[in-house]
Amino acid sequence: MSEFSDKIKTVGVLRGGRTRSREETGREHPDSGKPYKAVTDELGNTVTEHSDPGSGVSCRQDVEIRPALVQHRTGAGL
Repeated sequence: MSEFSDKIKTVGVLRGGRTRSREETGREHPDSGKPYKAVTDELGNTVTEHSDPGSGVSCRQDVEIRPALVQHRTGAGL
């Protein structure tokens, strides 16, 4: 293969859209729910920190991973 084709195969793909993390804060239930902070990164993965009311100390973290879709094709011409 040529030098160009070897180099182009190592180039990553930047996904369009948001380029920074997004942060959301709130309560699980409006009346007496535990506070939470959810941070979503540029790939769509979310980390949610739950804390006890009044303490401000994180007691639990939930992580939601949204992997990119991978497509595999077989056949000639690849």
